[in-house]
Parts: sequence; C-alpha cells; structure tokens
Amino acid sequence: MNEIKAIFLDFDRTLFDHKVRNYNVKAIEGLNEVHKKGIKLIINSARSYYALEKLKVFDLIPFDGFVTSNGALASYNNKEIYAYTFKDDLKDKILNYLNNTVFSFLLITKSKTYINIKNKDIVDDFYKVYYEPFPLDISEYKNEDILAFQVFLYENEEKDLKDFINNNNLFYNRFAENNVEITMKEFSKDEGIKAIIDESKFESNQIMAFGDDINDIPMFEYVKFGICLGNGKDEAKKHAYYVTDNIENDGIYNALQKFGLLD
Repeated sequence: MNEIKAIFLDFDRTLFDHKVRNYNVKAIEGLNEVHKKGIKLIINSARSYYALEKLKVFDLIPFDGFVTSNGALASYNNKEIYAYTFKDDLKDKILNYLNNTVFSFLLITKSKTYINIKNKDIVDDFYKVYYEPFPLDISEYKNEDILAFQVFLYENEEKDLKDFINNNNLFYNRFAENNVEITMKEFSKDEGIKAIIDESKFESNQIMAFGDDINDIPMFEYVKFGICLGNGKDEAKKHAYYVTDNIENDGIYNALQKFGLLD
C-alpha cells in the first residue's frame, strides 16, 4: 500500500500494554521497519509530553512528530505547529484560585508536569491506578506556558470549582473518580492530525491511524485507514476502517503486514 505516507499512533493499550506495563515488541519492530521505508510516524496521545518522554517511547521509535494532551499540542519535524496554552492573566487567575483551595493539583506544560501536593492520600490513590511517571515538584515550576490543569478531588467536592470553571468559560472534564482536568477548550486528536497534514502536505487518504478508545474516533473519522485494536472499545471499532488483533497478539504489527507496509 504505497499511498500511506504517515501513521498516527495512540499510546495506551495500543502501543503500550497495561497488562504487562511494557511496549508490544512486535509493534516496535514493525514501526521501525516502516519508518526506514520513509513512512512518517507521529504519536497522538492523551498523555502529556512529560509522561511519554519518561516512559521512553521516544527512545524506542524515531517519531517525526507528536500530538499530546489529546490534541492540545502538535509538533512535526522539530517544529511546534500549535499549542493551546492559557493566556498569562487567566493562567495566573487559575493558579491563584487553586493555591487557595485544599486540593492537590497538576500543571501540565508543553514538556513538563508539576504537582502541588496538599493531600497525599488522594494523590497516592490516583497513581496506584494510573501508570504515570510521577511529576516534578511545584517548586521547580518556572512560569512556563500551561496546557492543562488537573485537580485531585471527588465529585461531592467539586461545586465551587465547577462554578469557577463556568464563570471563566473553561472546559471541565472528569476523567477519574478523583481527578478532573481543566483546559481552555475541548481538545480532540483529529485537530493535531489536521495541523500536521497541512504542514506535511499529505492527504488524509494517505494517513493510517491506530487507536483503541472513544477519543480515537475523531482520528478514525478523519483519516482513510483508521485501525482499531481488537482490545478496543466497541464504539471505537464501529468507526474504524479495520479491526486488527489485540495488543498482546501483535495487533499493530499484523495490521502493518495486512496492508502491505511490511515485507
């Protein structure tokens, strides 16, 4: 299939197997092989750049670009395409608000993640469930641009925070029972794909994308060859061009073979 020019890859349960907390070896092998043939590789993940870097994905695969924080930041060929960061006055307003609450919180910047721990128990509970590199201490934060805030609190504690969010026209997403994310708009993975396609001059019918979850549906709908892992959500599979094997059964590698990208 010579028309494929670039492949976008989700991270969790697509490239990274949480059952063994490691990468699928055959996926790494196959992706490195197609890259040598000139196919561009771009990671497209809800994870922050800091998390992906600490989990060594950039050491294993020669990525040509990345879309992080579910579409908040896009980079291609070492060039930042866009970054949806908070304006300084709003950033300072949110920081001031959070500093005056009892809640622990994260700052997610373009390349780092910082934590302010006020309640160690809720933070520990979160990181017991989520396999995530532990952030840097808030004392190391040097006023970098911020893509997102995450606040550690339960649903019965969120009324005041929700009022603050609504009053400032921000986007609020509860993605865990003890954590919510605050962004200036709703991010989407397809936005990063569109920006990189525009930059690279490729066409959407020359793009393949691998994923497994609901937030991968925009990727599947925008590119021609959306490939869902067999372990993926049923709703994601409905929007995929093709459903491959489970991650533990080398789903990425097998799909690369099926579509003629591997010898």
